[in-house]
Amino acid sequence: MNYKKYFLISLIAALGLSALVGIYIFLFGDAEETEMRVLTTTLAIGVFSLLGLSCATLQNREGLRWLSLTGVIISIIAFIITVYGIWSDSEIKDLWKAAGIATTLAVGLAHVSLLLLIRIKSSKTKYVLAATVLFIIIVSVMFINGIVCEFEQDEFYFRLLGVFAILDVLGTITTPLLNKLMEKK
Repeated sequence: MNYKKYFLISLIAALGLSALVGIYIFLFGDAEETEMRVLTTTLAIGVFSLLGLSCATLQNREGLRWLSLTGVIISIIAFIITVYGIWSDSEIKDLWKAAGIATTLAVGLAHVSLLLLIRIKSSKTKYVLAATVLFIIIVSVMFINGIVCEFEQDEFYFRLLGVFAILDVLGTITTPLLNKLMEKK
């Protein structure tokens, strides 16, 4: 039995149904509380499906299955916490902190997973990839620290976070380009 095929079919069906519900609410809804909850749940389905699928791309890479599975599981956990928060009437600050932490981890793992799809062709590219993964980890840890501390850090903290975020973006863009340049040599 091909579980991946059934999972993907179920995911496509859920996304399609969510899209239809979202479109209906936009066209005919009154922006009531329940409709807004349905709409944000639809958004959560899309976001966390994308994150989980990004992590799942590594499922067939030897030595990286653990990363793939971890990313998918954390994406599911982040989705569950977020949807619980959307539909819960309680104002639990720690619930939203947990959702933010799990989402940050899911985004970081999805980002790393997509970068690790690149088949590295030179040691220079390998070093740039390794540095980029390190920057992703630093940005994720700093962002999680911000969530835990309710973003009450000093100005230098945010400047440093910005520096690492820029290096993260730079590495994300240059890694595949450098890999392509090294391929032609």
